[in-house]
Amino acid sequence: MKPLPARAPDGECAGQVQFNPFACPGESRVPASPRNILVFQLARFGDLVQTWPLLSRLRQAYPGARLTLLADQHLLPLQAMGPRMDEVLGFDFQAITSQVAHHWPEGYQAVEGFLRDLQARKFDLVFNLNFSRLSLLLTHLLGAPARGYLPVAGGREFFREPWLAWICSLVHARRFNRFHLTDVFRHLAPEPATALTGPGPPALRREAPVIALQLATRHERRTWPLTHFTRLAQYLADRLEARVLLLGTAAEQVLGEQLRAALPPALKERVINLQGKTGLTALAEQLKETHLVVSGDTGTLHLATAMGVPTLALFLGPALCHETGPYGCGHYVLQAEPLCHPCLEAASPCPEEGPICLQMLPPGAVARLISGLLETGNAPLDLDLPAGSRLYRSELDDFGVHYRYLGEEPPRFLDLVGAAYRRAGAWLADQVSDMVLKGEGRRLPGAGKHDLPAAAPAAPQTFLPTPAGNRKNLTAADLAALEWLVGTLQERPQPRLELPDATTALWPLMAFRTDMAEQGKLQLFYQVKHVFATALERWLAQMR
Repeated sequence: MKPLPARAPDGECAGQVQFNPFACPGESRVPASPRNILVFQLARFGDLVQTWPLLSRLRQAYPGARLTLLADQHLLPLQAMGPRMDEVLGFDFQAITSQVAHHWPEGYQAVEGFLRDLQARKFDLVFNLNFSRLSLLLTHLLGAPARGYLPVAGGREFFREPWLAWICSLVHARRFNRFHLTDVFRHLAPEPATALTGPGPPALRREAPVIALQLATRHERRTWPLTHFTRLAQYLADRLEARVLLLGTAAEQVLGEQLRAALPPALKERVINLQGKTGLTALAEQLKETHLVVSGDTGTLHLATAMGVPTLALFLGPALCHETGPYGCGHYVLQAEPLCHPCLEAASPCPEEGPICLQMLPPGAVARLISGLLETGNAPLDLDLPAGSRLYRSELDDFGVHYRYLGEEPPRFLDLVGAAYRRAGAWLADQVSDMVLKGEGRRLPGAGKHDLPAAAPAAPQTFLPTPAGNRKNLTAADLAALEWLVGTLQERPQPRLELPDATTALWPLMAFRTDMAEQGKLQLFYQVKHVFATALERWLAQMR
């Protein structure tokens, strides 16, 4: 059997694992004016929707380029509702998986034919958004300059360029992550001439509203209990006289029937189970007629926000709104934040009686929030949330989306460090974007502490986690942790204190240092560290 068609002979980096991402593959830089761009997005429903702002930004940054999107074959109807592409290609994972399992030569030949078809298009820039072996191999064999997850070792291993290395470093302490997946994708493209703006979703309809409930998520730890949804549906149908739609797949239809069976007979006609009855196109049409969507971290939530439908997100367990909350301006998030938050889907320290966060978003509080939004257009201040639960509202700034806390709790060490990481990341994204726009990737800083920014840009108000009037209310423990962290970043001797939060706050920064050392870009690390430390120093000075 013939091997997969190889890339151009000069495309391999001579077995080099540590390399300049803008100089590989083929030791070529990202072109300043690419003419033929391919974007890989082979992940799930929600990931595809969260790629749309990147596609729009590419259209703005390279108006003369031909844009091609490669996505899961089964999601192609969804892409018809997204930004305009010159071509959309589908890859059928289910068919290939079946072929490999039952007759692998046919699966091999199918991939070979697909690759040859891609190679014939002669792309001069590839965006690989997926951390997968398949996308790495295809990116490698295409041989074009690439951004995102980059292949090395013949496509068998991956490489993260500095921007993604910064984002992935926060996996070591997700509590401090303040980067939305949409913005992670979006900032892989150069900054266009027009800034990100958005008026926010329309005001909620007060009379006879249509409210959709997405009952399930991809994992039980992310899912609000069905009993809570049932109580909420009864309140919406009875007290607000709303028409309630239950959304989901055919596999989830039993949840909707259980919910309806628990309702008083007089209310059942107001609650309509559409689970399994709407394909992607029908779902989008139904969302256009909906005045509010209540959902966990799902593709339905992201599609609703992309279509300008107001949303209320219920985030708990592994779900972190700063990473994958409703994107745009004017959406609301109720986030459960126990001490173990955010946890992992695969493993969790949950007690035997179940995840504690499931009880941290009570249905009564959700009902009062929706009622207040319908009556006044604003979130009420008397939600009486349990300790550890927080209400956020999404807002947009020059970098992207952020979530403003609407409660009275003073700022936390967690909030300040997260905001500093976001500030430093915004600086890094701007530097890398400028180099890519000019086609000057090789000029990214090398090793050493030299050439630090003379003065890091002042952190704009939108990067601050709470209103200015609350800045001086930091608890004594959080203030001690902040002072220790700033002193450590300034390389001053620090007392040995039991400050686990402060130590954990350094993990992402140290992980980024390791990545930059391997890439020969320690100077870039020192620059980013300087911006990070400067933001914390300024906030500490304000709080003393």
